[in-house]
Amino acid sequence: MNKFLMILLLISVTSLPLAYAHPFTEETNPARFSNVAAGTSEVIVYYSEGIELNFSVLKVLDSNGNQIDNKDTKYFEGDYSLIVTTPPLEDGTYTVTSKVLSKVDGHLVSDAIIFGVGDVVIDESAGASSPAELIFFPEAGARFPGLVGQTIVLGAAIASMFVWGTQRKDLIKDDMSKVQEFFHGKFLSVTGFGLSIVFASNILMLIVQSLRLEASAFDVLETSFGFTWIIRMGITVILLGIWFAMDRMGALSFKKQIPLLILSLALIATTTMLGHGMASEQMPAVVLDYVHNLVSAAWIGGIIFFVFVLLPTFGRLEETKREIMSVLAIPRFSIMIVISVGIVIVSGPTLLWLLESNIGIITESTYGKLIMAKILLAAAMIAMGGYYQFGVMKDAESKIKSKTVKVHKKLSKYLKAEAVLGIALLGVVALLTNGTLPAGEIQTVSAEQINFGLISSEFSDTIRFDVEILPFVTGSNTIWVTVSDVSGKAVVDLDEVKIKVSNPQRGVSPIEIPTEKISQNESGEKFRGDITFGFSGTWQVEIEAKRTESANESVIMNPFVKPRLADLKADVIEYQFPEPGAPLYPVFDGAGNIWISDSSAPRVWKFAIETQEFEKFEFDGKSSITLAVDNDGKIWFTDIPGSQIGFIDPKSQQVSLVELPKLKPLTQDSFPIALAADLNNDIWISIVNKNVLLRYDQETKNFEEFGLPTADSAPFALASDAKGKVWFSQQVSGQIGYIIPETGEIREIKPRTPLSTPETLTFDAQGNIWIAEHQAGGYITKFNPDLETFSKYSVPDSNAFPNGVVFDRYQNAWFAEHTVDKLGVFNPDTKQFIEVPIPTSESWIQFTTSDSNQDIWFVEQKPYKLGKVELTELPNTSTVRIDESEFSLRYSEIASPLIAMGVIATSLFFVKNVYDKRRINSLVDSE
Repeated sequence: MNKFLMILLLISVTSLPLAYAHPFTEETNPARFSNVAAGTSEVIVYYSEGIELNFSVLKVLDSNGNQIDNKDTKYFEGDYSLIVTTPPLEDGTYTVTSKVLSKVDGHLVSDAIIFGVGDVVIDESAGASSPAELIFFPEAGARFPGLVGQTIVLGAAIASMFVWGTQRKDLIKDDMSKVQEFFHGKFLSVTGFGLSIVFASNILMLIVQSLRLEASAFDVLETSFGFTWIIRMGITVILLGIWFAMDRMGALSFKKQIPLLILSLALIATTTMLGHGMASEQMPAVVLDYVHNLVSAAWIGGIIFFVFVLLPTFGRLEETKREIMSVLAIPRFSIMIVISVGIVIVSGPTLLWLLESNIGIITESTYGKLIMAKILLAAAMIAMGGYYQFGVMKDAESKIKSKTVKVHKKLSKYLKAEAVLGIALLGVVALLTNGTLPAGEIQTVSAEQINFGLISSEFSDTIRFDVEILPFVTGSNTIWVTVSDVSGKAVVDLDEVKIKVSNPQRGVSPIEIPTEKISQNESGEKFRGDITFGFSGTWQVEIEAKRTESANESVIMNPFVKPRLADLKADVIEYQFPEPGAPLYPVFDGAGNIWISDSSAPRVWKFAIETQEFEKFEFDGKSSITLAVDNDGKIWFTDIPGSQIGFIDPKSQQVSLVELPKLKPLTQDSFPIALAADLNNDIWISIVNKNVLLRYDQETKNFEEFGLPTADSAPFALASDAKGKVWFSQQVSGQIGYIIPETGEIREIKPRTPLSTPETLTFDAQGNIWIAEHQAGGYITKFNPDLETFSKYSVPDSNAFPNGVVFDRYQNAWFAEHTVDKLGVFNPDTKQFIEVPIPTSESWIQFTTSDSNQDIWFVEQKPYKLGKVELTELPNTSTVRIDESEFSLRYSEIASPLIAMGVIATSLFFVKNVYDKRRINSLVDSE
């Protein structure tokens, strides 16, 4: 049984309520320690939980420590992110300091990041410090009495109803009147003390928060923390009212205690509202956090009830009855504790898995050291519980018949010591719940590794390969491979691991990478090697497990290696049009030419990339707006004012016009806004003002009309996918859709929140659709056609109107920002943005395209210029902190066996206590 006690100890201390604990910085733009282009004019910071804007601020400091931002901190994408603008930044090093107030627990958290502008060298050691406060001691001190008080009150209510309420009162019926009176007094004294310190704690919490924020109490009460405080104080006042009412009652019956129990449960809920589970916004975590608070009250509060209410009540009896009642209470009390621990065994590890499952990070943090302190306290408490079970009660049983039982004083002595340990344990809980989780303390290093590393799990027939490559950029990298079977256990006949790297597209033959075994345990063997990617692109990595008794097994990975945005040099080249105009929409024809529409005149421009010469194609109409290239290489254009479309045949140099059919209502001309060719080379046209798509058959010269289901949806962009579907955006209804040309079937897809003015549609290499939401502070949104999910990414400049997404050779998304003189760049892998400034002011760029080298082209409408971005990959000089500790455990390897053993142990203890209760009752009844 002593072994089972140790199992319970291990499970209980690994099942503490956890969560994100304070709004630590998750991501910044510019990124920490990154270099961005000159002209950057804003800083965005994302946090792990919601923050209060009125008490939060971002400051941008230059290298001299002067604040140079515009002092306009505001929410960016909801209450999880902040933005502050600056004048265009010049070359140099900048520090961003943040001070934010959590909406969840009311903690004021400070942080700082460093980034560079231009080709400056950043001293990372200067910004590698931990958050300013890992533990909020004033807040912990203010909330500690409240934790103790609510534990006393709830524990007393539960124990009174389910332990005292089930006692053998028939043995003391002659003394029942005086016992009940004394119990009533002691119960009210203990719960009254508990409520008093809860009330005092509430006042202290408000005072500390006011001092921390340097604000009045009324200002504090207007925050989310203040809202929770008001609820907590209201419940406390009602509980005090119930307590005074109970003081005037007679004997405390079960029904009379129900209001106290219900309100005490509500009081515990306010702790959860300020706790870590709530910060995660995961309902299971919130529920589990609440259960933990309840269970700890039943355990520690039950002990306090036992020693300060129940045992003194028994002390009013004559000696024999006092000792017998004390013995009878032990198994009843133990049943309550075992049930509580049993709940913890299942809920605790689950909560930990939801919120932080990285064993290595936990053990390295301040939080982990506090956990060790709690383990020691819990160990002492469980050891004392074991002593009651196997020492005190066993000795008392043998003396019941001889009526020489002596347990009352012994229990009182040891339970007081255990109560002190329980209160100390609550003190550690106060530090934990007002401290920073490992993810917050060590998040800087983690963010660097996640953003710039590759982590993947690959499977062969019977083997799992867990692969990690850092920093995963061109040049030298380190690769780790952990080999296990599919169930997560070591492969018994594994001899060695061989790794080969090649690039068949560029003629690089397979090169074998030397590897060394760095660790081995029951969950597998880990190997390390040095791997070099000579240039960006898709590489082939073959990993083979050599086995001694079975066939060798291997997997092949095709990772796309790309530079960080900070390692890209973007040179902007501008070409002046030979005549004034309003060039608008560029398209690459696949034959070395960029074609550009002109919204000011009936003409289309051709720019030969090789000769850098412009050529003009005029037609009988009013303007050209958008362009498209069909499967034969013809250049199609829309003439919206002329209500027509046309095309240019590059081979014959001829321009042909196509008149549109008359569409209802006939009183309005049709406005053809965009075109696209499908796999059959039919031309699709969106008629924005008629809510219609037209299909033009180039062979028969016939049109076919397709009305859209959503009325007045304003169809805009068109794009054809590899499967033949023609996709369209709908500006007014804020959705997208597709039509199947073979059947004419139309399907509209509406996101939960309508898209804001969706214009262009672009497919990436994986078949995802990127949508430009063309409005101030808009988004570029990725739509996954397979999962039908939308992922929105807010552009860096809140004044920009994003439009025209295209992709470079590194699979980064480039987009126009229209109203600001910049191009935006987004890395879909790291979710990071940079901006590239345009030399000419008032450039008014709306649309982009890319050529065969995947250089980026754009049109500057107001200064009538064509622009090109030539990309050069800079040598990577980044360093990545690498932890090569040989000790590596998965969370499941610890939690699963502990849960299983713990459930068995608590079941056995429950059965034991039930039998102990029956046996002692039988011994007492036989006397």
